[in-house]
Parts: sequence; structure tokens; C-alpha cells
Amino acid sequence: MASIGSLPFMIETKTESSLLLHSNNNRRLRFPFFTHRPGRSIEVSGINAEVVGMCSRQINWCTKGKLWKIEPLRATGKVSVEGEDGGEPEDALQATIEKSKKVLAMQRDLLQQIAERRKLVSSIQSSSINQEEDKASFEQGNDSFPNVESSSPSGDNTVEGQIGSIASSSYGASTEDKELETVPSAVSRGLNKIEKDHGEPLPLNKAPSEVESTKHVNKTSSKTEWSDALPSFISTTAETSTPIDEELVDLKEPSLEEVNNWATDLMSEEVKPPPLAGANVMNVILVAAECAPWSKTGGLGDVAGALPKALARRGHRVMVVAPRYGDYAEPQYSGIQKRYKVDGQDLEVAYFHAFIDGVDFVFIECPMFRHMENNIYGGKREDILKRMVLFCKAAVEVPWHVPCGGVCYGDGNLVFIANDWHTALLPVYLKAYYRDNGLMTYTRSILVIHNIAHQGRGPVADFSYVDLPGHYLDLFKLYDPVGGEHFNIFAAGLKTADRVVTVSHGYAWEVKTVEGGWGLHGIINENDWKFKGIVNGIDTQEWNPQLDVYLTSDGYANYSLATLQTGKPQCKAALQKEMGLPIREDVPVIGFIGRLDQQKGVDLIAEAIPWMMGQDVQLIMLGSGRPDLEQMLREFEHQHRDKVRGWVGFSVQTAHRITAGADILLMPSRFEPCGLNQLYAMNYGTIPVVHAVGGLRDTVQPFNPYDESGLGWTFDSAEAGKLIHALGNCLLTYREYKKSWEGIQRRGMMQDLSWDHAAQNYEEVLVAAKYQW
Repeated sequence: MASIGSLPFMIETKTESSLLLHSNNNRRLRFPFFTHRPGRSIEVSGINAEVVGMCSRQINWCTKGKLWKIEPLRATGKVSVEGEDGGEPEDALQATIEKSKKVLAMQRDLLQQIAERRKLVSSIQSSSINQEEDKASFEQGNDSFPNVESSSPSGDNTVEGQIGSIASSSYGASTEDKELETVPSAVSRGLNKIEKDHGEPLPLNKAPSEVESTKHVNKTSSKTEWSDALPSFISTTAETSTPIDEELVDLKEPSLEEVNNWATDLMSEEVKPPPLAGANVMNVILVAAECAPWSKTGGLGDVAGALPKALARRGHRVMVVAPRYGDYAEPQYSGIQKRYKVDGQDLEVAYFHAFIDGVDFVFIECPMFRHMENNIYGGKREDILKRMVLFCKAAVEVPWHVPCGGVCYGDGNLVFIANDWHTALLPVYLKAYYRDNGLMTYTRSILVIHNIAHQGRGPVADFSYVDLPGHYLDLFKLYDPVGGEHFNIFAAGLKTADRVVTVSHGYAWEVKTVEGGWGLHGIINENDWKFKGIVNGIDTQEWNPQLDVYLTSDGYANYSLATLQTGKPQCKAALQKEMGLPIREDVPVIGFIGRLDQQKGVDLIAEAIPWMMGQDVQLIMLGSGRPDLEQMLREFEHQHRDKVRGWVGFSVQTAHRITAGADILLMPSRFEPCGLNQLYAMNYGTIPVVHAVGGLRDTVQPFNPYDESGLGWTFDSAEAGKLIHALGNCLLTYREYKKSWEGIQRRGMMQDLSWDHAAQNYEEVLVAAKYQW
């Protein structure tokens, strides 16, 4: 280590000898943690330069740990080079370096803008062109440093390492008006790559094209040129640096081709983004009565299986809690057992745990949950209520008892996401058992409405099952003009939850109306301030025509947007063959997937079938539900053997294949909080025809033939005539306007329907709940 000592200088004076520092005028990376100081006359008694790998080419301005920004200076006095004794203590400098490394590490964790990576590469390429011009103006000295491999001919004026560049501001022009720029984490990763290539750490304030810049010291020029950039001495490596031999460095400039090669490597390198939640990272526990792929009766299971993974990708620690209905392969017994009292009876539960795709899945086992996967919400009202009481009591204590990865979640910075009435007791228990008693003070709860028609209603006497203090009865009481006063679990959950989410913007509006609120519209309007609608996403790995595992056999084929015109017709022919229908490419195939009940509008399809059979179409329906509607499906198939197929029951494989092979998907739901089938269909190039309610209205933009926009067809009321009108326009476009049809398909497939956007919206709700008191 060496130092330049005894160098008093003032801004306005001249010097007898000069020191020329090579820098690049056009590029300056600034660190937001350096303090910008306005230009003024200052005096510095010493300059220390410590060799830190390749950081030896930087000047470290350290005065008792403070960092200074130096404006363009005119130095006075003579430059003298002393030994190690003239500098500050090495430990002080090293402490400053370590502190800066910690700051840099913090930046890497918080920075989110990966797009700045392209900006960096572009600036590197442009700056490399200007370096040839800059080099001529800098090479004014008669003596230059020899190569690092060569020995120094004279030790009188040598400086260990190379004094680094402090980026020039056009030879003295003030740059105080420039904003500080944030160095993205992609910069650090790119520099790490260069360090590996060169075998040395790279200074962070230098572009790769500047790493091997030539530095010169001119002993005879009449003045010294100083640059005004911020001091920088931070190495991207965490290793302790050691001084190198007292040799002078003269490395050649990199060529434009080398810079381009580096830029190409940087762009092609696969980089995972940092946790996007940043300072908002939280512990999140989603509680649901079903979770795909282990248990599923509808869209709730899909949400419970996919949303947590999207939140985990944003950096949150996420857990899913669900009942263990069967013998699942992945979850393993955790060794934790607890007892809870339900209706005066002690029930023992055991916890099973699995860690999949960054998410902790915890399953609660109890005899009353066993073998209920095909009838999750079935049984007598009292038995269903007891199961949900036990489930919520056990779920609210999971963060205390179950060590996921060896560490329990705890109750700090924690939020529960409860789903529908089955878990609406959880916010109530959180308040009654814990927050009212000074426990879980910083834990919050969010209640998600997937279907407000199901509310956990019963007589007021059912309050005895929930095991709560008597004064909590008022939360559950609700007056119904038809049934009178009754016990309502959803009502209590809506009142006690810190935030409430519905699964689409349209549904958030509908539940506030008398028709859509199902008796809870009054409570919802009173708590409107904590409501938000968030449209669900889809699992783009499972529901992706290019990756779909159910399209790899039986004549089906995976396809993408590029192969849509060949892959989808192949799937259509395979579906017709599998269903026993005539294989005809020209006939449109119409699909329906869903429960057979009034909500899904199956009766509207039944009224429209006679018209459909006169339109030369094929209809394939998959679902189960009301026995009378199941029988109706069988009768239609019997009457129209060559045009209708009714599959009573549910098959995941068949659902995927109908979605891929059908041309049109019907969703005439009377109400639909969000709907997932229309999202799946659009991702597969299948055109939806939907009733414009709830999430269907939010996600399916009506086709406009005048400007070739839109994603499908909609009708505005639950009437068979309106359904026939919309479906008729759809069939006309299919047969007569092929280019418009292909445009609708492509627009649907080009959408970003993943959970990532929805997860970001959920994160905003989590943060709002966190800071609510």
C-alpha cells in the first residue's frame, strides 16, 4: 500500500506538477448512498490509495470514514510519493470497505428494475466507441505505467496499483444538476461475470470497457486535471484484499468486439429476479377447505394451489393450510399433534408438511376429515359446521406449532388469507382468542369471497358449536325477510376481517346490490372501505397448450401460438374421435365444462339445444350436479347421437382435452364471481361465449368487427334468446370471416393470464392490512 501525502491544494490555485487521471466523460455510475456536496473550497491533507484487487485503480477519499465528492480542482504544491507510513491505518480503510459492501448487498436485495440491464448494455456499447477519442486527449504525459508483468525501472515515483478514475465532468463543467442513478442488481451480476473472466474483482464505478484503461502520470505539465465524480472503492467480491507487488499497470483498451461479446453474454445469461416484494415481504398463510391437486371441487382449489406459489415468487414466505382428506404422497408427518374441543368433545389433530415450489403445504389430519375428498361440503349441517370449527381452530395456531423448514412462522409480520364461509371463522377466532387477549397483535386476516351464495347459515342455536364468548353472538346474527333471524358465519367473518377481497371487479360491485349480495349487501356496503376486487389468474404451467401433459397421447398434440393452425385442428379431430362423433373439420365444436345447476345456466343451454341442432354443430358437455340435469344430459345425447355428447361426472383429462379441441366454450352462468374456464379457453385459442356478469364481464371483451378488437361474445341477460343471438354471431364469424376468427384466437392466447399480476394486487391488500390498526 502506498499513499500520496503532503498534498495541500485549493480549488483556485495552480500547480507545479500535475497528475492526470484517465476517465470517461460520457458515463458516470452514481451510488445513492453517497452524499452530494456543493462545490466549495476544501483542503485535503492526504490521499490514500489502497490496492484492492482491481480496485487499486480507484481513489479512496476517506477522512474518518466520511466520503467526499470533489469538484474539478486546481492543485498546488508538489506531488510526493511516500511509503505505507503516510496513510491512514489499514484497519480504518478496511472497515469502510466492509461497510460499503454491506450497503451494496442491501441494494442488491431491494433493486427490482431488471430492465435497466438492457440500458446498461446499450450504454456500454455506446461508450466503447467514444473511448478511442477520449484516449488521445488523455495520453499527454511522457511517462506511462509499464505493464503489470514488467518490473518498474524506478521506484521513486511509483504508486502501488493504479489510481482509479473519478469520472470527468467535461473538464470542470459542474454536474450538480444530474440525478443520482441507482445501480441495478443486474450490474453487479454482470461485473461478477467479468471478474470471473479476468480473475480479478472489478470496481463498481467502472464500466467493463474501462477496466483495462491506460493511466498516465505527467510530471512536467503545467496543471493537473481532476474529475468530479463520487469516490468509489467497493469491490464486488467479499474476499479480503491484499496488496500486490509495487508494479505499475498499463493494460490495453478492450476492443469494440470484446465489449459486444461481453454484452451478448450478459444478455443471454439467465438471471432470476430478486424478491419483488422488497420491504413488504411478509409471512402469508392461506387457509382453504380444498387445494389442488390434492382436493378440488371448483375454482377455489385452483386458487389455493396457484396463488401461494405466485406470492412466493415475489419473495414472501408462504404456507397453505388444508384438511388431509386422504393419503397424500408428498406431505410427511411432522410429529406435531394437538387437541381441540369441538361441541364438548376433545379431538386430536396431526400436522403433515410438504415443501413444493417454494411453498409450505400443511395438511391437518383428523378422523372427521378422512375420505371426504369427494364430498368436502357434504353431510348434515351440524357435521359440516363441526368440521369447519375444528379446521379453523387448528389452522389459526399453525404458525406457532408447525416448524416449516425447522422454523415456525410465528405471529409477527403475519397475515392469514381465509377463503369463503368454510374458513370465515378464522378472523373471528383470531380476534376473540388472541388479539382481544394481547396475543398476535401484529397478525392480520383477509377474507376472500369466491361465492357469496354459500354463507354457512343456520338457526341461532348453532352458535353453541363455535365455542365463542356470548357477546360475539351479535356478529353472527342476521335478519332475513324470508327466514327471519338466523346464524350466519360469513357475516361474522366479513365484520371481523381486516380486509375483504372478491375475485373480480365486477363481482365486487354485484355483491353490494340486493340481487347479488344474497342478504349480505348491507354488511358489505357498511364495510365498503376494506373491499377490493382482484381477478384470478391461471396456472400457466398446467393450463398451457404447449406443455399440457394431457395432449401428448391419443392423437392429441401440444401447440403454441406459432403452431395454432395445425395443432388445434389435430386436437379437434382427436376429441371428435374420442367422443365418438363424426370427424369433420368444418363443423364447429361447442364445449361446456362446469357444475350442472341453475347458477351455471345449464337450463339456458337446454332451451337453446333445439336451435343448435339445426345449425350443424357438435356439442360436448362435461359436469355433474343436480340429478335432473344429469338425466337431461343423457337424454340429449340419446336424441342426437351424432351431434351431442354428455359426460356425467368430472375428469381433469377430459376437461383439458375439451378446452384444447373445442372451437367455442359456452358459459351462460347466471352469476360468476370470477370464472376460470373462460381464461383457460382463451389461453388455448378457444373462443368464449359468456353471460356478461362478474368476472366474465371483466375478462371477456366483446368482439368488435369494425376495429377487429375483442376476445369473444357476451350477452347481457340470462335468457335463451340472448344466448342464441350471441352464439349465432359467433358461428357466423367462424364460418364466414376466418381472418377475424384467427385474430380473436391470437389475441386471447397473447394475454398474460398468469397469477403474477394478481399476486402483486394481493400484495397491496396484504400491506394495507398490515398497517391497519
